[in-house]
Amino acid sequence: MKESNKFCNEAKYNLKTLKLAFDNVDKLNMTVSAMQGQYELGFSDRDIVDVIQSLTDTDFYKSMPPQHAGFSAWQDVYKPIFKEIELYVKFQIDNRGEVIISFKAR
Repeated sequence: MKESNKFCNEAKYNLKTLKLAFDNVDKLNMTVSAMQGQYELGFSDRDIVDVIQSLTDTDFYKSMPPQHAGFSAWQDVYKPIFKEIELYVKFQIDNRGEVIISFKAR
């Protein structure tokens, strides 16, 4: 499969749904990898919520199929700028609900 065929330029998940799912710190559901990225950036849980609440459709980058075992649903990638830092934020919705798969600097 060619690289360009692996991705989709339309979001698989509604941004409003993602914002609602992560609208306060008690609702954050993140992978260990995403939490490591958060800590490396020095971001608080409130910062994570603020990043998600500030996302716009223009921050959307791509949808991609899962690349690692244990992940079964498509993943939406956003590339926002927050606190002057270019970020890479990846979401997935599956039988576990909404999950922040990746959160790191680009």
